[in-house]
Amino acid sequence: MININSLDLNLLKVFHAIYKFRNVTKAANNIGLAQSSMSNALSRLRAQFNDPLFQRSAGGVIPTEKADELAPQIQEVLAHITLMIEPKSFDPVTANDHLVIAASDLAIATLAPILVPALRKKAPKIKLNFVPLDKTNVFEKLDDGSYDIAIGTFKELPARYNRKLLKKEKFVCIASSQHSKLNNKLSLKEFTEKHHVLMTLKADQVGVIDNELKKLGHTRTIAMTCAHFLPLVEVVANSDLIATVPEALAQIAIRAGCDIYHYP
Repeated sequence: MININSLDLNLLKVFHAIYKFRNVTKAANNIGLAQSSMSNALSRLRAQFNDPLFQRSAGGVIPTEKADELAPQIQEVLAHITLMIEPKSFDPVTANDHLVIAASDLAIATLAPILVPALRKKAPKIKLNFVPLDKTNVFEKLDDGSYDIAIGTFKELPARYNRKLLKKEKFVCIASSQHSKLNNKLSLKEFTEKHHVLMTLKADQVGVIDNELKKLGHTRTIAMTCAHFLPLVEVVANSDLIATVPEALAQIAIRAGCDIYHYP
């Protein structure tokens, strides 16, 4: 059991910095400690929590399971202490923050037109920087402060992140109003016989729809893949290809010249 009387709160700052930067030298520079002092502090942290906390890896360190468990608690403690020492109220009118938001092109296209006018009215000095969402390094970017917010679908999220469900999304099928000759109600047979465009960040041609079709004993032909939703819409609107997309894309697809088909 940890004795609270022996816990040096400065060690929590050390833990937070190493966890954030995943590099002891960078963490030391960030909080203004000499390398020797940082190493000493890390040794005391390990003894305090009876765990290695951070293991060496290429280019830095990686947290142990115990460190991942402690991280959100320590961050909360430090936030409370900061509020006690430096109480600060948020005034949107004078706030001059620069927020980096990682999101897909679809999320940007649907969110930015709503968010920007609201911010211009209530928080005119806040600056937004939308960047492409790359799920291969999104957690690393959030941890090192490169991203403030990430918007996307995630199967699992580490406990250290605050998360909020923005909306539940359904899939619809889009097809060109001019080039695709489809019935008003798209059947499974028609769906599987058509050639498809797939939005994916992976090198393969397998999406969630393909996994569901496989369960039903069906397959489909992927004629093209791309990493963005908006070019996909233009391709479908000008060809006989079809695509399965989030319903949020429906209005953009209609404006481009597509018909929308809802799944039963």
